[in-house]
Amino acid sequence: MKESLRCIIVDDEEGAHLVITHYIQKLKTLKLEGQFFNALDAMDFIYKNAVDLVFLDINMPGLSGMEMLEAMTNPPLVVLTTAYAEFALQSYKYQVVDYLVKPIEFPRFVAAVDNVLSRRPVSKSMSDGDASKQPEHIVLKVDGNRVRISFDDILYTQSWGNYVKVFTPDTVHLSLTTTAELEQKLDKERFIRIHKSYIVALKHITKIVGGELYLINGAVLPVGNTFRRELIERFK
Repeated sequence: MKESLRCIIVDDEEGAHLVITHYIQKLKTLKLEGQFFNALDAMDFIYKNAVDLVFLDINMPGLSGMEMLEAMTNPPLVVLTTAYAEFALQSYKYQVVDYLVKPIEFPRFVAAVDNVLSRRPVSKSMSDGDASKQPEHIVLKVDGNRVRISFDDILYTQSWGNYVKVFTPDTVHLSLTTTAELEQKLDKERFIRIHKSYIVALKHITKIVGGELYLINGAVLPVGNTFRRELIERFK
C-alpha cells in the first residue's frame, strides 16, 4: 500500500484552514504536515521537509500563491484554492494539478485529490533501482534539428522572447521553448532557477554578491528577490 501524501495548507484565512483540515482528516490518502498563513513560512518549511502536496491560496499578503510557485525551482504538487475563478487559466502556466474555487465542496475536494494521486511521483524506494537510468542530457529543437545537450555542459539558460538560450562553454543554443518548460526537463538536483528569466547549474556558480551571481565562465546574472532564499540555501 502506498504511503499517504504529505500535505500542507497555505492560506491567510482561518476559515479555509478549518474546512480543508476537516476534509483532509476524512481521507486516509492524505497526511497533514503543516499549516501556514503566508507563503514565506510555507517555502521555508518545504525547503527543510518532505512535502508531496500543497493546498495553496492565490491571494495572500506579501507573496501571493502565484509568486510563490514562480519562486520555487522544484515545487511539490499543487492544488490551488481561491474565491476567484478568473485565475484558473493563469494557474496552468505553473503546471498546477487542480483548481478549487471557494467555498469548496467535499466531493470536488475528493476529485482533486484523486487527480493528484494519478500524478503522484514514483517514491524513492521504487526509483532507487532505476537510478542509473536517469537521463544525463536534454534534447532540444534547435534550427529545425534535435540537439542533445549534456547536463554537465549547461552553464545557464536565459529566456529570449518566445525562445530560450542555453549556454554551454562552446556555444549558445536557441530553442523554441519556455523557461518553465525547460525547468521541468532539467535535473532538479543540478539546476536552480534564480530569476524569472534565468536557470543556472549549481556546480558552475563561483559566488553570490548582493543581487548578482557569478559563474565560472565570467557571466554575471541577476538574482530575483523571490528566488534568493532557496539559492542561498542550496549554495553551500
